[in-house]
Amino acid sequence: MSSPTSLEDMVNIPDTDPHISKQESPDSNINNNNDDDKSTTTTTNNNNNNNQFHFYDHDFVMDNEYNDYEELCKSLVNKRRLSSVKRLHNDSMNYDNSSDMQQDQLDLYEDIPKDSILRLPTEILLQIFHYLERRDWYSLLTTCSEIADLIIEMLWFRPHMQNDSAFKRIKKVMEIPKNQTHWDYRQFIKRLNLSFMTKLVDDDLLNLFIGCPKLERLTLVNCAKLTRSPITQVLQGCERLQSIDLTGVTDIHDDIINALADNCSRLQGLYAPGCGNVSEESIIKLLRSCPMLKRVKFNSSSNITDESILVMYENCKSLVEIDLHSCENVTDKYLKTIFLDLTQLREFRISNAPGITDKLFELIPEGHILEKLRIIDITGCNAITDKLVEKLVACAPRLRNVVLSKCMQITDASLRALSQLGRSLHYIHLGHCGLITDYGVAALVRFCHRIQYIDLACCSQLTDWTLVELASLPKLRRIGLVKCSSITDSGILELVRRRGEQDCLERVHLSYCTNLTIGPIYLLLKNCPKLTHLSLTGISSFLRREITQYCRDPPPDFNEHQKSLFCVFSGHGVNQLRNYLNQVVEERTYQIDQGDIHTIFNERRRRFLNGEFDMDDEEMNIWERRRATPNTNNNTTNNNNNGQGTGRPEAGNGGDTEGEVVNDGDRVNIIPNLGHPDMAEINREIFRELNEGNMGPDEMREHFQRLIRNHHQQRLQEHQNRLNQRAYVQQLENQIRQQQQQEQNPQNAPQIEQPAVFPVANDQNLPIIIAEDDDDVEMDPEDIFPVGLQQQQQQQQ
Repeated sequence: MSSPTSLEDMVNIPDTDPHISKQESPDSNINNNNDDDKSTTTTTNNNNNNNQFHFYDHDFVMDNEYNDYEELCKSLVNKRRLSSVKRLHNDSMNYDNSSDMQQDQLDLYEDIPKDSILRLPTEILLQIFHYLERRDWYSLLTTCSEIADLIIEMLWFRPHMQNDSAFKRIKKVMEIPKNQTHWDYRQFIKRLNLSFMTKLVDDDLLNLFIGCPKLERLTLVNCAKLTRSPITQVLQGCERLQSIDLTGVTDIHDDIINALADNCSRLQGLYAPGCGNVSEESIIKLLRSCPMLKRVKFNSSSNITDESILVMYENCKSLVEIDLHSCENVTDKYLKTIFLDLTQLREFRISNAPGITDKLFELIPEGHILEKLRIIDITGCNAITDKLVEKLVACAPRLRNVVLSKCMQITDASLRALSQLGRSLHYIHLGHCGLITDYGVAALVRFCHRIQYIDLACCSQLTDWTLVELASLPKLRRIGLVKCSSITDSGILELVRRRGEQDCLERVHLSYCTNLTIGPIYLLLKNCPKLTHLSLTGISSFLRREITQYCRDPPPDFNEHQKSLFCVFSGHGVNQLRNYLNQVVEERTYQIDQGDIHTIFNERRRRFLNGEFDMDDEEMNIWERRRATPNTNNNTTNNNNNGQGTGRPEAGNGGDTEGEVVNDGDRVNIIPNLGHPDMAEINREIFRELNEGNMGPDEMREHFQRLIRNHHQQRLQEHQNRLNQRAYVQQLENQIRQQQQQEQNPQNAPQIEQPAVFPVANDQNLPIIIAEDDDDVEMDPEDIFPVGLQQQQQQQQ
């Protein structure tokens, strides 16, 4: 039989206490239904369900470590007290009177040294152990049996399996037969979470945990290799089970649901998103057998109908969360009564249900308030209109999270109604609501100052004015503007200018905003040090090899076209992109300070006019080195002086001219000018000041816009001038060619033929024509037949 010290070789010893874990922020991994990348949408619905942890400390929640230590302490204190009472009762049977028993107990207590830790109450002992590291716990295992009993239960209350080595050591311990260990470790397990090492979790591993009678919470998130058989066996005899999370488990059938109904009458939370193969009879049996249910998640099931909703309403009066995503056969027939009578309801989610209409809240009387309701999600219910949103706000004034994505009939009126939520609203999702405009967003933002998350993906009517309004939200952490094609550089610059430096933005989605360029995104990265996610898929300015090397890999199910457009930066990739753009700007500033920027600008203009690809950074460096070579400069100058047009502009040749026509044999070339020298000097000064960092946010935004506008207008004007010059030269060439043809072949000159004139009889105004002079008479303009004259002639005849 192994001793307690053998555990030290089998269990991983982390440096921190596993029972104290920082609580995850409510929307740190919020669901993203944008079209830019699929990789950000996996297992995010489950995170949404944890939004209430921060606000409701005393409510039942699914598996988390927030209250593990508190519950562990209560369990150990009660256990130690019960064991003391039992020991006193057994000792009293061996004494004739209580005085002898008390005297022996007093002698036993006096035998314990006064400085011994065993004299302390259990609560104080646990508080001391709480501040120790796990490696110290293993040292205490060998001190005495009483402390060892406390420590071993603390270690196995929630087995630590958050990395590969710890996972394998726990598995090795569980494979030891019970008769060869000092303790039966299955008796101590109350929290079992296998979601950290999902690739290693299979049926053989789960079978090792069969026979955990005190198991209260079982988390199997994304354990896709598991089948229904071991899950059903683990549930046998788990009378204390309070929650089970099967998110990501694909083999969910009636066996698992029936096992829960037969063995787990204390069940309070069930997450089974992939329950499409579960019959409605099993669902109804579970709802009737577990009246203490508080949180249920049945997703993607066409078997759930209004009958299940009725049983849920009649038997589960303590429900605080209902999730019916993609249950298409559910209507608002009995959901109306749930909102009326289940006063503890805090979260309600349903999607893609055509039967959800504006009548969902019709039973709620005027003045009745849903005090507890905080989260509502009605995604893809196209039958609802602004009328439902207005009723919702009236009866649930303390909503925090509102999801109305893909509700096509939602307009600005709904946003004006939601603005009445004021400071309560933190999360708003309005993706694919195409009728929303800037006016609705302005009405919402000006009253809801605490919005942290806003998604407006595919709202095609939104413009830069929306970004101006969003810039006023001081706590905004996430912006979703995917496929808002009217967003331009000006909107991003205004967002940066108004929010200032050290901004709290963490996630920005701008995919398929095709009007954006690199400059404003550089300033966004520079002023948002907390930015951890930036999506720029489909924006041509960023689809360059030197930039895409820092983005994350596209999802494997993307086709080649989608992979070529994919451009999403996360985590360290955002910092790499920021550093790269900083380096590029510093190099450009150096080139400007050295006075060689004209050469690069001119070459880029030439390529632009000729329809060629723009320079990359490597080519710019090569061009600069070539430009610095004296021979190259002299040769180019000599060629231009000799009239041999190369099409390459030279610094100092521009002046105020718009271009120069050079005749090279039979070919006519237009040498582009350099633009107005004053404009070039202004751009150079602005660019230098911008990158030296001597400006404030307001000046930076104003000068940067001025730089972009001047440079863009200059290029457009020069391009138009060159087109006009080319057209003029072409016209001159055509005229010269026609004149030469006429001179060489006079017969090809244009001939004027006049139509015959047939005078009308009895017309006294016609001139008298003498027969012998008929060949020399020219026809006057008024003698030509007008339109319709033939019809008049026929009528007169």
